[in-house]
Amino acid sequence: MKRFKKHLILVAVFVGLAIAGKMMYPHPASAVSPNPSLVQIVPSVPFGETESGGFGLPTAITVPAGQRLIIETLSLQMDVTPSGSQLEAFVNYTSAGKSVTLFVPLTFAYTQTSNGYATYTATQAVRLYADPGTSISLTAFSPTGSTGTLFLTVSGYLI
Repeated sequence: MKRFKKHLILVAVFVGLAIAGKMMYPHPASAVSPNPSLVQIVPSVPFGETESGGFGLPTAITVPAGQRLIIETLSLQMDVTPSGSQLEAFVNYTSAGKSVTLFVPLTFAYTQTSNGYATYTATQAVRLYADPGTSISLTAFSPTGSTGTLFLTVSGYLI
C-alpha cells in the first residue's frame, strides 16, 4: 500500500507538471485558427539602403520589381541655410497603388559654422508597405531658407 501511494503521488506530480507546461502555451496555432491550413509562413529578405540625391536634389530608393518592401525604420538627415530656417520633411511612396505622403518630424542636430548650414535628423519606427517597382522619395521644404543635401535610410524586409 505504501508503494502504491508513492506511485500515485509521483503520477500526480507528473500530471501537475504536464498541466503547468500546457498552461504556459495555452493557444497553439491550430487552436487559434479554425483552419490551420490558412496560416501562411512568408519568407522575408532583409533590406536596408541609404541614398542621397546630392545638393538640393530629391533622394529616392527603388523597391525591387516583383517584391513588396515592408519598411520598419526611417532615418533622415538634411540641412538648411541660413541657420535657424524652418524645415519640413516628407517621405513619399506608393502603397496598394495609391500615393502616400508621410510627414516626418525633425530634430535640430547642429550648425556647421564653416558654411552656416543647420543640420536636422529624424529616426522613426514605422510600418510602411511600398509597392514593387516603385520609389520611396525624401523631399524637404523650407519657407525661410534653402535646403542642402538630403539623406534617406530605410530598413525592413522584402516579401
